[in-house]
Amino acid sequence: MFDHLITWFTPERRDRTLFRAEIAVGVFLALALMLDQTWRGGSFFAIVVSNVVALLLGFGVAVHRTRPHWAVVALGASVFVGLLATVLIGPPNNALIFLAAAVVTFGSSAYGNPATRWFGLGLSVLAAIGLALVFVIGAGLYVNVSLGYVLARIIEILIWPVISLMPWVLGELVRSIRNRRVLSAAVKSVSTERDAALTRADLEAERTRVARDVHDIVAHSLTVVIAQADGARYATTADSPAAADAFGTIAQTARDALADVRTLLTELRHTQEAGPQPGLANLDALFDSFRDSGLELNVHEFGERGRLTDARELALYRIAQESLTNALRHGDGRATLDLDWSDATVDLLVTNQAAATSARSTPPNAEPATDTDTAAATLSQPGHGIDGMRERSILAGGEFSIHEGATYRVRARLPREPREHPRAEARDSEGVVTEVHA
Repeated sequence: MFDHLITWFTPERRDRTLFRAEIAVGVFLALALMLDQTWRGGSFFAIVVSNVVALLLGFGVAVHRTRPHWAVVALGASVFVGLLATVLIGPPNNALIFLAAAVVTFGSSAYGNPATRWFGLGLSVLAAIGLALVFVIGAGLYVNVSLGYVLARIIEILIWPVISLMPWVLGELVRSIRNRRVLSAAVKSVSTERDAALTRADLEAERTRVARDVHDIVAHSLTVVIAQADGARYATTADSPAAADAFGTIAQTARDALADVRTLLTELRHTQEAGPQPGLANLDALFDSFRDSGLELNVHEFGERGRLTDARELALYRIAQESLTNALRHGDGRATLDLDWSDATVDLLVTNQAAATSARSTPPNAEPATDTDTAAATLSQPGHGIDGMRERSILAGGEFSIHEGATYRVRARLPREPREHPRAEARDSEGVVTEVHA
């Protein structure tokens, strides 16, 4: 039952309940002050002043937490009217007026903005000075009085001003406790996010280590299988066409497996990439987007574009993207990109001159990207893009080099898929023509 009550008493229900209770207390104090007139004298002015002060203080008590600035304004108005009545009629004789003023002062300090808090403090100081003057004037000058009487009057003069300041001090204490709780919650949240980030970093490092180990073991073994199968195929082409075909099938299967392994390793090491990835078909759009961003880009392509695996297409696209982004951010606004397609490899060369100044302003759209580019861009911090390009090249089975200085040059070489083997004719011992792969 107690747990159910705690679950039911949510912060929203608590605020609604407190607001209703505050309204009820404000109405009660207002009615109490109106029924028991604060300034008695029977005159019409005393009745009006008592009722006005009662309504102002009742309203202030009702909204002292939700609208502390309105409450403190109502308190200031009631203090002005009360001082006027005290001068014309006499001091008030209803203690509830001080209770209501204390509640409003507490609200101004605990829940108000800085202006409201300082205004509440000013009213508290004014009340303290007024009480001190009242007790000083009331004490008068007497002769033949005891020491105890003098000490009692001194204590009254000192303690009542302190009591008048206590509501504002208590409000400041409540505010400090609330701010400390908020700060503790923020620290806890940041610590949780930090721990989660460290966990993700450790997981990413472990995934990278596993990917590197798998690449070193599996990719190396498959490369050896491919080399041995190709050598055996060429060696047995004339003597045993069937064996040559078998070795060719083994080599092609190993190549496909190696491509699949590298694609898997790329996904394992770059977990932020998901969904369709850009490739050769997106290169021209990438070049145009950099030109639109202000980069004077010259593209030279030699040879006929060949077929690449998905992993190698993605690696070529990302290396070109990151190299051009680097040229846009840190170069002199011009870059040259060369693509050289040969039978076995594709060479990418990006060259640009370093900017004259160490820092060059980048346009707002300086990094053109597709929908998947945002997650993959890694050049926001120095060094990360170079490491990413090198890793992509290695995972794709290629090579990577970079030259830094007055001329900035990025070079990447990736293997491409072999073309279909031409058909050749070979005669067996009986003179029958057989088609084999050269």
